Amino acid sequence: MLWALSRFLASAFACYNEVVKRNLLLLGVAFLVLMIIVNSTKRISSLRDTSKKVSEVEQRLEALRLENQRLKEELDYKRTGEFKEGEIRNKLGLVKPGEAVVVLPNKDDGRQMTGDERQNDIPNYLKWWNLFFRT
Repeated sequence: MLWALSRFLASAFACYNEVVKRNLLLLGVAFLVLMIIVNSTKRISSLRDTSKKVSEVEQRLEALRLENQRLKEELDYKRTGEFKEGEIRNKLGLVKPGEAVVVLPNKDDGRQMTGDERQNDIPNYLKWWNLFFRT
C-alpha cells in the first residue's frame, strides 16, 4: 500500500512538474513576444521621427536651392551693362550726350519753410506761452 501511495504521489508530482514547465514555457514565450512588440514599436517610432526630420531637411534644401537660383539670376542681371548703366544714371546723375536731366520735387513741394512759416505752424496757445514765459 505504501508502494502504491508513493507511485500515486510520484505520478501526481510528475503531472504537476509538466504543468509548471508548460506554464513557465508559455510565460517565457509571452514575455519574448512582448519584448519584440515593444522593441518594434520603438523602432517604428524612431523611423517615423527620422522620416519627419529627413522631410524637413529636404524642404529646407529645396528652399535654399530656390534662393540660390534667385541670387544667381540677380547676380547675372547685375553683371549686365543695362544694370550698370542704370546705376550710373541713378546714383551718379550722369546722362548721355543730348539728354536732359529732370529733377522732380519732393512730396513736401520741395520748398523750405522760412522762420515766419514755421511760426505759423505753431498753435496759438504756444505762441502766447512762448511770448510770456520764455525769453
